[in-house]
Amino acid sequence: MLLGDSKLLLGDVVNWAQGRAGRTVGFVLDTRVPRVLAALLAGVALALAGTLVQAVTRNPLAEPGVLGVSGGAALGAVLLVTSVPAAGSWSVAGAAFAGAGISSVVVFGLAARGGFQQNRLVLVGFGFATGAAALISLLIVLTDPFNATKALTWLSGSTYGRTLPDVAPLAAVLTVGVLVAVMRRTELDLVSLDEDTPRLLGLALSRGRLGFLVLSVLLSATAVAAAGTIGFVGLVAPHAARALVGRQHVRVVPVAMLLGAVLVCTADLVGRTVIAPAQLGAGLMTAVIGTPYFLHLLMRGRR
Repeated sequence: MLLGDSKLLLGDVVNWAQGRAGRTVGFVLDTRVPRVLAALLAGVALALAGTLVQAVTRNPLAEPGVLGVSGGAALGAVLLVTSVPAAGSWSVAGAAFAGAGISSVVVFGLAARGGFQQNRLVLVGFGFATGAAALISLLIVLTDPFNATKALTWLSGSTYGRTLPDVAPLAAVLTVGVLVAVMRRTELDLVSLDEDTPRLLGLALSRGRLGFLVLSVLLSATAVAAAGTIGFVGLVAPHAARALVGRQHVRVVPVAMLLGAVLVCTADLVGRTVIAPAQLGAGLMTAVIGTPYFLHLLMRGRR
């Protein structure tokens, strides 16, 4: 919160929290604090969603985008931005959430026949995400250049202009998600093992998978609605957490959430300072970090 186009001191933050900051410092922190909170909470939500998706699919290269949720949310937001240019931030967030909901219904409906098996779920989700990306490109090409700029800014994962009310839904969903992940951590360990062990222990595998997937959809949808499209966090954070603390989710979940928060907040910080006063979206910065790591995972997997 101290760094940006305007540099602040820790005492400025203390005075702002106590309501004794000057007009300039107050304006800077009134706009900066919500976007820092949005970056932190979005990173935590995407990391938790990625942990759930990788456990259910038993695929260390899976992330929320694989389910088509991020693509559906982006399609809903871009559709509204290009058709209703005067739409506000809450309307765009609602359109993103609606797009994520519709995409999840389609993907889960097509994958349900196989009991949400990992290969079918990943293939259906990847196909939907590819189709959503094609439709987004078509909308941007056909729309007015001003609307296209707004859509591309949102797609870059920008936290610009966020307010505390924009962050509140994400905080509420994240609280529920953390509680569920902690309470059902043993079931999450079993689901991530194989097909037979959970059934031998009396676990309804399809219902358990569906529950974790629905939770991951809610987390991803609210994160995208609050901070735009931010990729690779759901891939990098869980994988790095398992490399640090092992595979038991009682340790993986908190470490992954911490890494996700640090990654997105750092990306947002770099994006608003490296070319200040101009800004780069946090999603662009996470892609710069995540792409080499993704290629590293692929190469190590081949070896």
